[in-house]
Amino acid sequence: MLNTLIVLTGHRKSGTSMFHRLFDGHPELIIYPDDISLLYAYFPCYAYQPDATPAQLRDRIRVVVKKSLSEVYESEEDSRFVDGDGFSDLLLKNLSGRDIRKKGDLINAVAEAWCSYKKITDTEKPFLFKETSQSIFFQELKLNFPRLKMIALLRDPRDNYAALKAGVKEHYSKMGEGELETLASLLNRARMDFLSAEVNLKQFPKDFMAVKFEDLIVSPLEVMKNVCEFIGIQFTESLLIPTLVGREYKGNSYDKKKFSGISGENLGKWHERISGHEAMIIEYWLGDVMDQWGYPKAFSSVESQKAFSEFYNWYNCKYFFSDNFK
Repeated sequence: MLNTLIVLTGHRKSGTSMFHRLFDGHPELIIYPDDISLLYAYFPCYAYQPDATPAQLRDRIRVVVKKSLSEVYESEEDSRFVDGDGFSDLLLKNLSGRDIRKKGDLINAVAEAWCSYKKITDTEKPFLFKETSQSIFFQELKLNFPRLKMIALLRDPRDNYAALKAGVKEHYSKMGEGELETLASLLNRARMDFLSAEVNLKQFPKDFMAVKFEDLIVSPLEVMKNVCEFIGIQFTESLLIPTLVGREYKGNSYDKKKFSGISGENLGKWHERISGHEAMIIEYWLGDVMDQWGYPKAFSSVESQKAFSEFYNWYNCKYFFSDNFK
């Protein structure tokens, strides 16, 4: 059973990978090297299928874990390589006797398997991992892990969409997403993340923290010292340098740009990377939370509503319209 769980979260492409890499190698933490991925690629769509057999669920867990780790460790010749099969074997062994349809059981099994795989003996240290858009599940996770700490990274949704849009052609299109689907996803999930962060901050101020990506870029020392105080670890200079299992981390931008250190290369450049029409759609649907979190809007509400009405024609047909005139 985990002593303390620390979850870093945020919308996809909001900067969470770089944020996660800042903790790499900290002596007071046990750090899983990437998203565990299971909280969105196994839960809920697979874990809660009533007809799925235990064997099918275990196979899915293995597939997800292996793929997520393969994106971190480049080759078997690399001394930091993780044997996806070997780690998955340990994980599935640790799941024996546990309910693999329960998040708490699965997270505990991942932590125990990682400690076993890396031969970590001081298992009282907090276990830290990253996972996409988990703020909405904070209360659920808190029931399983009373000493849970969660840090949500929030980003200007226009910049966030710009980062996503850059990856549509080479990445998201392979999952069936075009630019409109990616925009629709951001509208729903980013709004959910902003709203859930607000609720969690009010109800659980000692256990939930929100960090703006822009603040992390502009004032990393101040932000990381505050983060350390929040999770109860000592600040070290290494927390200002993103690394991946000890090696330099150069980012995962779909623009194929390589960064060094904490980079603000694309900070505030949404107006160069997305259309005004796309920005208006975002401002219309997320305008209230943008105001709350200090992201000034660039367009009037009248302009934004017109843009959203045009987007809604596609949005409604794609997701909501049911033809009862047949």
